[in-house]
Amino acid sequence: MNQRYCDEHKGEHENTIGTRINNRYYNQFKRDPVANAFYHDKRWLAMRDYVYARDMGVCQCCGEVVTDIKIVDHIHPLKIASDERLDGNNLWTLCYDCHNIKTMIEQQTLEKPNGVNKLKHMSRDWYVKQIMRLKRSN
Repeated sequence: MNQRYCDEHKGEHENTIGTRINNRYYNQFKRDPVANAFYHDKRWLAMRDYVYARDMGVCQCCGEVVTDIKIVDHIHPLKIASDERLDGNNLWTLCYDCHNIKTMIEQQTLEKPNGVNKLKHMSRDWYVKQIMRLKRSN
């Protein structure tokens, strides 16, 4: 009686519950409050849905179909190019792997001299080449 799902389907739902708990923790304690407010704004949610539909739910780097959670990413990061935050040309759909690799590239670039300026000018094509190179090397 205290089980939420039957044994057959329990595994399908445990990950989603854990993911929701992790996301809630991240939003409350780790994410920048300004960014958190933006990502819960109706305008962002509408734009995210538009970009996901425009890209047909396909990762724009590797071509994988993104079905579980819509990851619509800013090509030029939100903190660096806030004027492009709702610009469809600055948004693309990515799978988890490509998104994580892109985030790593951004963090490494920020640590370099003039990193903020470099991130403002990195192109979508450049990211695709770098992400795919790193995916192949793993």
